[in-house]
Amino acid sequence: MRTSVALATLSLAIPAALAAQTGQFVVRLGNDTLAIEQYTRTADRLQGEQVVRSPRTVHRLYDAAFGSGGAIARFELVTHNVSGAPGPAETRAVAEFTGDSAVVTVPRRDSTVTLRVKAGPGAVPFIGQGFGLIEEVARRARVSGAPRYTTTMLPLGDTEPLEVTVTARGPDSLTIVLGAIGPLRARVDAQGTLLGLSGVGGTMQVTVERTLGLDFAALGKAFAPRSLGVLSPPDSVKTSVAGATLAVRYSRPSTRGRAIFGNVVPWNQVWRTGANQATIFETSADLVIAGTPVPAGKYSLWTLPAPGGWKLIVNKNTGQWGTDYNAQYDLARLDMGVEQLPQPVEQFTIAIEPRGKGGVLKLEWERTRATVPLSRK
Repeated sequence: MRTSVALATLSLAIPAALAAQTGQFVVRLGNDTLAIEQYTRTADRLQGEQVVRSPRTVHRLYDAAFGSGGAIARFELVTHNVSGAPGPAETRAVAEFTGDSAVVTVPRRDSTVTLRVKAGPGAVPFIGQGFGLIEEVARRARVSGAPRYTTTMLPLGDTEPLEVTVTARGPDSLTIVLGAIGPLRARVDAQGTLLGLSGVGGTMQVTVERTLGLDFAALGKAFAPRSLGVLSPPDSVKTSVAGATLAVRYSRPSTRGRAIFGNVVPWNQVWRTGANQATIFETSADLVIAGTPVPAGKYSLWTLPAPGGWKLIVNKNTGQWGTDYNAQYDLARLDMGVEQLPQPVEQFTIAIEPRGKGGVLKLEWERTRATVPLSRK
């Protein structure tokens, strides 16, 4: 990776044709507007502002100053809490980039902390829903002329940069992967200007549209009291089946007007069965689930949805992020019953329903219910 990054930094300078440009983006999650952004790019600066609505509404101002070789030398991010929610009214973060290192000062509780990070040569800062910065990476990928371009992006406050891979998919499209985020399918012009982007079916489910004529101030004011909250809030269920205590901890994404299965959740790919952290299942006693013994203990639950049927995956590894599935820890893959619901379920739901001497584990979302029977061994 270091070799490809070093090669990529040879092409950091931006062509004169891109010396001055403005743009606006609308970021959506299904039918909800998650963020808006506008920026101005000149030969030596990238300046922009965002309004982001989750978990609270914030107004961000960012300023990236470029050094003589085209790499970002200094980055400043100022965040204003405009939602009225508890928290500081303003926070400020600064990153100074030199060579392959960055010195980053970020807010931490009521104070600040300064971190020295090995960011990689030519690193670009990363901020949530910040597509002016992702466009900067796309431009550099186009300038490099390589079919595969590698660099790094640094989330402010993290000690590890994101390894970024940009792959050309033709004259007007790129695939971008940022660490575990992606794949993001981007439409671009010949210079790498970001025309649109979709993460649907990946780990970042947004769609991004380049637009013109947004009344940014008016929209920001309208969004201020209308935060979206936590997009996939955590939840839990706990019950008793034949004297065994069963518990599930998971996160609950919402439909938001989207087609879910076969789209947001692709067919024939292992799904985290919720969002965020891997879903956790605990049992105080030995069970039999769908005819398979499952000893007392803690597991992660995954699913493999397919048009012809679903499987529930019981995995012995726990505590991982929901993209870190490892099949070598599978205890069992169990067939699930699947049925269509008469009414759609907006927010993904897991339930355990006691029945007689056993029970049923149920997953419901959109118009699909998937179930497995369970009983005490």
